[in-house]
Amino acid sequence: MAARSPNILHGEHCHTLDEKNRLIVPLSLRAKGARELIVVRHPNSYLSVFTPEQFDKLYQSLVEKNKDAKERRSFVFMMNHVARTVPVDAQGRMSLSQVEVEHVSPGREVVFTRGSEQSLFEIWNVSRHGAATQNERDRFRVTLETEGV
Repeated sequence: MAARSPNILHGEHCHTLDEKNRLIVPLSLRAKGARELIVVRHPNSYLSVFTPEQFDKLYQSLVEKNKDAKERRSFVFMMNHVARTVPVDAQGRMSLSQVEVEHVSPGREVVFTRGSEQSLFEIWNVSRHGAATQNERDRFRVTLETEGV
């Protein structure tokens, strides 16, 4: 079993985008001292956020899995299209682009949550996150029951 990282986001943290499309990164994530993050527009209408190291590791792994040159080129093209490096300011804020805001929208209310093992956290629209959580509830219950929890 993997060791638990002390700086993993647990639970859900609601935030509101300010007038400049900025969000305050949760304190537990700022403790890592990251001055920049990689934001990826996920096809399921949320944003995956990575440290540069996490992104590079995932990117290399996915490129290596695409053995076919045409598929690899397509993957690289799309990943470069949907990913962007975002600075984190001294107050712990990150600014989303208008494209990223529209990708997550509607609304200015968002949820920070831990989504995958590869990313640092995800940013969801509140209502979409609620629907996704509802969709995953049965699978989660079965997994817990299978593990005797």
